[in-house]
Amino acid sequence: MTAENRVGRPSYADAAAALAGHVLEALGEGSPAHVAGFLDSCAEHVAGLGAVRLVGADVFAPQLLLGSPLETRDVDAVADAFDAFPPVHRPATREQHVMAWRDWTTTRLLTRLADGPSPAPGTAQPVADTPGDPVDVLGPAEQWQRWSVAVAQLSMLALPGADGPVVEAVSGEPLALARGTTRAVLRRDHATAARLARWVALLRDIVPLDPVALVEHLRLHAGNDARLLLDLAVARHLAKGT
Repeated sequence: MTAENRVGRPSYADAAAALAGHVLEALGEGSPAHVAGFLDSCAEHVAGLGAVRLVGADVFAPQLLLGSPLETRDVDAVADAFDAFPPVHRPATREQHVMAWRDWTTTRLLTRLADGPSPAPGTAQPVADTPGDPVDVLGPAEQWQRWSVAVAQLSMLALPGADGPVVEAVSGEPLALARGTTRAVLRRDHATAARLARWVALLRDIVPLDPVALVEHLRLHAGNDARLLLDLAVARHLAKGT
């Protein structure tokens, strides 16, 4: 990355958007995300670490979707992010429940992809310990409007190999997922629709929506937000089974 493209004193949200674009570019090129290289490019290292925590499991998208190798420096970079911003172990608020499930998924994938026998640094409990009951974060599927919003907030769990109680819970409610996705599209809530599109693509065999048509529609209308485009890229790969 050239000096002109270096991240300059961003907020955590700005840094996360930059990292999302970085991962998106890696997916397009079929290469690893080089998380450590991204951190090297950040003018403020702490902001870069915060970005890694916010993007979470999606930093592994090239590994999970394309089979790209996970380099040792990238393992260390993600572990450093958890050391700088420890995971939530006892969630109380709804937002904390969302973050706890994201953290659980990220640390689980990190441990598996790194082929390490020990939990990632910064995790005080084994990564196999779930943050709680999925209903605590998703709510009842009968209230599918709220349920689908929670599912969208957990879109980074819609990745190959990121299985677990939340994925099982979402896969058990294909009609609620279809309704929530359709509602988001009709409301032109493209960010929510793109996140839900990942779930639709992951569960394409049981959800009564065409993920390919959904992704193409959103691609034409959703703009240029890097986070949103990353969600669509992941959904596209999932829909194709790659």
